[in-house]
Amino acid sequence: MVTRPIRIRLRTVPVGTDLAVLITGGREHIGAVATAYREGDRVKVETHVLPGHREGDLAAETARMAALSLKCTVTVAMGIHQDEATREEIDEIVRTVRRLMEEELRRRACGGAEGRS
Repeated sequence: MVTRPIRIRLRTVPVGTDLAVLITGGREHIGAVATAYREGDRVKVETHVLPGHREGDLAAETARMAALSLKCTVTVAMGIHQDEATREEIDEIVRTVRRLMEEELRRRACGGAEGRS
């Protein structure tokens, strides 16, 4: 099945030693916010999902991934909407978000810590 293209954007804002991340696509909005932070030797995640939205798990996953990699508190605000998305389109969106976050974390590991939009 052919999927409709959707542009996903990942933008970051350093906040002191922490990081805020905005991930949007399609009809942009905020559907979920997740904050991952260290508590002792563990990373905990707190997530808030607006009613009717499905981005919560992916926001939590990407916040945790970034907090583990960067060893700081990371908040991810996410809103991605595609009307009547198929399973294949949803899978492609998830893969794209994961790839964008992995690229951002690799870039930061190489010393590129300035904000990006």
